[in-house]
Amino acid sequence: RYLIPCFVLFTTLLSAQEVVSNLISNPILLKNQFARNLNKLAVSLPFFDDFSYNGPIVSYDLWEQSNVFVNRNYPVNPPTIGVATFDGLDEFGLARDFNQPNITDPSDTLLSKQIDLSSVSSAYFLFYYQAQGVGDAPELQDKFVLEFLNDTLGWEEIWSSNDTINSEFTKVVEVINESRFLHNVFQFRFRNYATISGNFDHWHLDYVQIDELLSSSDTSVLNDVAFVYDSPSFLKRYFEMPWTHFVNNQMSELKDSIDIKLRNNSGSINVDYQFNVFENSNQIFHYPLTGVSRNVSVLDYDSIGNYSFSNPSINIQSNVFNSFQPDSASFVVQNIIGTATSDNKLNDTLYHTQDFYSHFAYDDGTAESAYGINISGAKLAYEFKLNRPDTLRAVQMYFPQMLDTVNDLEFDLVIWEKINGMPGDTLYSQTVSPVHTKNGIYHSYYIDRPFQIVGSFYVGWEQKTNDLLNIGLDKNNESNDYMLYDAGAGWTTSLYSGSWMIRPVLSMNEIVSKVIDIKTSFKVYPNPARSELFVDAPIQDNIISIYSLAGVLLRRVSSNYNLTKINISDFSSGVYFVELSNNKVKTYQKFIVR
Repeated sequence: RYLIPCFVLFTTLLSAQEVVSNLISNPILLKNQFARNLNKLAVSLPFFDDFSYNGPIVSYDLWEQSNVFVNRNYPVNPPTIGVATFDGLDEFGLARDFNQPNITDPSDTLLSKQIDLSSVSSAYFLFYYQAQGVGDAPELQDKFVLEFLNDTLGWEEIWSSNDTINSEFTKVVEVINESRFLHNVFQFRFRNYATISGNFDHWHLDYVQIDELLSSSDTSVLNDVAFVYDSPSFLKRYFEMPWTHFVNNQMSELKDSIDIKLRNNSGSINVDYQFNVFENSNQIFHYPLTGVSRNVSVLDYDSIGNYSFSNPSINIQSNVFNSFQPDSASFVVQNIIGTATSDNKLNDTLYHTQDFYSHFAYDDGTAESAYGINISGAKLAYEFKLNRPDTLRAVQMYFPQMLDTVNDLEFDLVIWEKINGMPGDTLYSQTVSPVHTKNGIYHSYYIDRPFQIVGSFYVGWEQKTNDLLNIGLDKNNESNDYMLYDAGAGWTTSLYSGSWMIRPVLSMNEIVSKVIDIKTSFKVYPNPARSELFVDAPIQDNIISIYSLAGVLLRRVSSNYNLTKINISDFSSGVYFVELSNNKVKTYQKFIVR
């Protein structure tokens, strides 16, 4: 483990001191842990899980114990969307032992519930696995193992792999025909041996299936067509952007088309596709414009690889997102494929939330690595483009917690004007320090003197030391055309593919300097809140605004309902005000984000 950073440091010195580092934690698991399943009721055949569900933990119906991370960020070309990732972290997403940086130990365990195999004479065990993917490559001493529980309740290692390079998912089939395994409390478990001092040594597991073995054809094909990756953002440049900059600019901001990846695992090539758009659970758009669905021929993966929608592509209409909200909006895009009746249906529906709040974002909100520059005086600049004049209120940054904390190191948060295609005059500068959030939420640096910006500008920093500040790096969305750094030789484009997790917050709305009277004519809950806030108003037709304690307007929505749900997953921990206004009165409530 020590040799790798030295090699990375040497190679990055050649590329002007850019350094990308592995993470030491996973904040998503800190908020979502698998509680050990005490229900011992045995599972009947067939046993199947392809981890295609949205949440980060495995199903309680199938698994008794789990430390793994269910995700769609780390695998490359999985058989079906979603995998279970094994790493060096515990069930809370934290390093198991910082004092063992160069030692391989048992780490994650994925233990099945009991499975009754007593009524079959032979069964098959099928699964797919991949080392590394988008994550960290295992070392030679690491391994990934499968163990079976025999009839004396002892564990036996059945299979193992010590792959160290990123490759295609590998299919493994084990035949279970020995009597010591064909009992009514059979269990299996996957385990990995890894460096347990951080988010290292990734193995990805997909499509686990156990059933009675009747013929060789049972394991020859999966007979399944599935989505492969999450639905992309519909925006051409950004992953998310403010609603006020999107409205009246749909044609320039929307992609002409989107591409959805499908994989045919030896299933029927006849596939129907459609997508629907919802706002507040009301359907507002359907693709295709005529008919229920669009029929395509998806050939087998072994023939063409992943199927890509082209000729014709999935065209995006300018009216795909219509809303009467004045300042922000949120839409749910539902992608559906219609496949043969014998096809697994769990991986045939895909959801994507397209948010339009007060920030610009190139990233999807999840970091796979951390980025830094190891030179004092180095500058980092991220380009953003406005469609109308606006006022900069804050800058959100996500600094993942690393082994060597840098929250006591000052740097200058800088806003530059764009001149001749590069950062030019400094529009604003403020000395701040990195703030690490354990729950993966961005920290907001509020602009003490909000000012208006026109056109394009850059957000970034100037370092005061040669320490790595380690901003989060989203490796699943590439925005390198807008990522510049200067390590002393002038501005140049970052060589590391991805998106820095930096988001400017802009709004033309005036700042509320203080709230004099706190009234309680409405309810807000939960309080403290985490990712969602519900506002329960006595009447309908309200404007709901959320302000920071500094009086900065962070979110505003119009609601025609008594009960309104507001997404606050991008808010930092702290105290906020909710303002409820209508044609009669304005009232306020305090709430806490924790």
